[in-house]
Amino acid sequence: MRRLRGTSALTAALVFMLAAALASCGSTAAAPGRADPRPTLTFHVIVKTTQKLDSIVWTGRQFLYVQNTANTVWAAPPAGRPLHKFATMPRLVEETRCILSPGSHGFPSGAIFCHSPDNKIYEINPDGAKKTVFASLPGRYPPAADGALAFDSVGRFGYRLLAATGRSGGLKPAGGVVYAIDRLGHVHRVGKYAGPGGADELVIAPRRFGSVGGDALLTVDAGPHGGAVVALDPSGRTRPIATFRDGPDPIAPIPKLQSSTGSARAASPGLYVNDDKTGYTYMAPAASVASYAGDVIVGTESPRGLFWILKPRGKGFAEIPLRDNLAAGTSLEQAIFVT
Repeated sequence: MRRLRGTSALTAALVFMLAAALASCGSTAAAPGRADPRPTLTFHVIVKTTQKLDSIVWTGRQFLYVQNTANTVWAAPPAGRPLHKFATMPRLVEETRCILSPGSHGFPSGAIFCHSPDNKIYEINPDGAKKTVFASLPGRYPPAADGALAFDSVGRFGYRLLAATGRSGGLKPAGGVVYAIDRLGHVHRVGKYAGPGGADELVIAPRRFGSVGGDALLTVDAGPHGGAVVALDPSGRTRPIATFRDGPDPIAPIPKLQSSTGSARAASPGLYVNDDKTGYTYMAPAASVASYAGDVIVGTESPRGLFWILKPRGKGFAEIPLRDNLAAGTSLEQAIFVT
């Protein structure tokens, strides 16, 4: 979520502004060559809720929508309606992200894991009837965290659950810590990332994503002061791979588009992203970016949703800007692909 904070830490702000200016002139560490075409993301609203949404999960049969501050999880069929209450967690100001268990490496099938603003990790069973505190991250609260959470699907972190502390939207507090959590809830510190700003989201880079394949990718959002996608490896080393004028938030690896099953219970293949300001959940067809399978898509939170493809090129990464039809005034949060 975007928050305006004081303008201290001037040096850090200038670093981001300079980096953003350089990024606007071309790709980060990209080799020269023919420019990539610019695909268009044509979004449409799949559901308008009365809730302000921070997270979206596709379970394979229904969508789960996580409500800001109320910390309520709502469920709906692929069409987006009707909504019904799925589970609740303690009310806390700010954002909670939830993800689906992979059902492997000791993590239970169908369970939902959620990272709340006070850095507790909740486990919710598949029908939403039971929730438990699976783990608690070390560190001081407040400040609230923005819920960055992902399962290691590649294996470089031992197929554990990764969670990052940090508060986005301004220069301070700056940075945070990434932890790995095993199937028994044991918490291990992986490393620290720098600010300004904090991590809104965390995903695992695809296996063949250049020099950071299998690393954790964090969208570090300093709001109007800019932001970066930062890669963190299992030893805790960090490296910014892209910078932006406005803080990034939604990020997702682009999967290979699968054949449709034709099932009435299946969601349409696409990029789904929710909006904390309007309560909308948008979807753009997955075919729009199918040719970039194995790369990563990243977008800004506000004042307007802008998207790029991050693609390995040479020793660095190209930032390929996309067109989209989103109007100004969005506050985009979590993005997922449904295939």
